[in-house]
Amino acid sequence: MSELTAKGSAIDDLPDMWDGFMRMVRDGLGLTAFGVNIMNLPPDYTTRSHDESSSGQEELYVRLDGAGWVVLDDSGERLALDADHLAAVGPGTARSLSSGPEGLRVLCVGSPPGAAYQPPNWG
Repeated sequence: MSELTAKGSAIDDLPDMWDGFMRMVRDGLGLTAFGVNIMNLPPDYTTRSHDESSSGQEELYVRLDGAGWVVLDDSGERLALDADHLAAVGPGTARSLSSGPEGLRVLCVGSPPGAAYQPPNWG
């Protein structure tokens, strides 16, 4: 059973990695049931591709500010992340995040279906 009752935080007060490129929501709010981070992409930027085959987690991407895409590497399909769109990607699909000219702040939530979440070792 979780110990969390309630906690809030300003996004920029959350612990960060990579000079603020990523804000660690799970650690900052004490969440344990799923992984969640915020990525802050500068204008016209594309992240390194990755998949979640090793963790088995599905990922949900929700735009908080700016606009961009989840780019599926195998097909080149671009799933919009804007005020009207969000995206979900399964564990075996390689993807990257790409921002438009105004940058992109995106909430990324992940967990393996039917299994306990295992946080990554960022250290």
